[in-house]
Amino acid sequence: MKRFVFCRVEADDGTVGWGEAYAIPRRERGIAEFVRGLGAMLEALPDASPQSFRDNVTGWYDEGHLSIDLSSAASALEVALWDIQGKRAGKPLCELLGTVVRRSLPLYANMDPLTPNDPIDLLVERCVAIKEQGFDALKFYPMEYEPLDQATEAVRRVREAIGDEARMLLDIWALGDADHALEAAHAFAPFDPFWFEEPIAGERIDEMAEIRRQVTMPIVTGERQMGRQHFRAVLEKQAADILNPDIVGVGGLQDIIEIAGMADAFDVLVAPHCWNSTLVGAAAMVHTCAVMPNALIGEYFPQYEPFCSRLGSVDMEVTKGVAVLGDAPGLGVCMNEDVIASYEI
Repeated sequence: MKRFVFCRVEADDGTVGWGEAYAIPRRERGIAEFVRGLGAMLEALPDASPQSFRDNVTGWYDEGHLSIDLSSAASALEVALWDIQGKRAGKPLCELLGTVVRRSLPLYANMDPLTPNDPIDLLVERCVAIKEQGFDALKFYPMEYEPLDQATEAVRRVREAIGDEARMLLDIWALGDADHALEAAHAFAPFDPFWFEEPIAGERIDEMAEIRRQVTMPIVTGERQMGRQHFRAVLEKQAADILNPDIVGVGGLQDIIEIAGMADAFDVLVAPHCWNSTLVGAAAMVHTCAVMPNALIGEYFPQYEPFCSRLGSVDMEVTKGVAVLGDAPGLGVCMNEDVIASYEI
């Protein structure tokens, strides 16, 4: 089971806000320490609003000092502060973030391998099962089945099993060689993928742009990056069709909204990465996408639901691959602190 990093912030008036950090494997404890360190700086602020936190704490680090671990910790605290503001205002968070353009968001189911060596048969079986639950968009990792002929066979079999009408999203997970990524793109193209995610590492912007010029599938990048300057460079070099910064990894909800605004000016869509819980992280994603005209789809892990339901609940209904927000104030998340404490490491 994946580990999660949650953040609890209690205001002077007793209002509690919840945040979540993008928990990177084997780095969760370090990210938690960043949360504590930034939290100590937050406590010293006379104004503990999300804007003040951004200006006086996370803004203290220039681009040369950023890391995904730090930005994940900052995201957790900023989301918690927004949750507090929503609760104080008695309004759903989306109504505080901007002009609401939707109260629902289509989701894709991430078919993350259950084990490092899942056979193709199991992948196909799981894809069929999740489609029967109502998800018509599914993402998986074909390069888990390398060499390329076997990876292509996995793509072919999933397409055959889920039918032509379902959307098949391919995450290549940053290959080391751009030529290998192009070879994979040409091999997978006949099976009509909905997108081609992270063909190479996101910081290799020039090579990403070249790949985009040579393939017909939409190119997606951004989950491993933070900082508005990076995403501006991706847009200026026309290296992506869709940006997918992590909703609780990029640095905060204000950052991702600004990134989405930049992307919209370039006719680029946003599909937030959300390798997070089905509680805080997922709620933050849907509330934030509610104010993004160019939000396309959100990431979701149905397999996390049974565990997360023990940790808390959220005023958001997920049915047939669509998340619909309720009217609860803030994030609409109610966490079971006793249960969470029993899992703390």
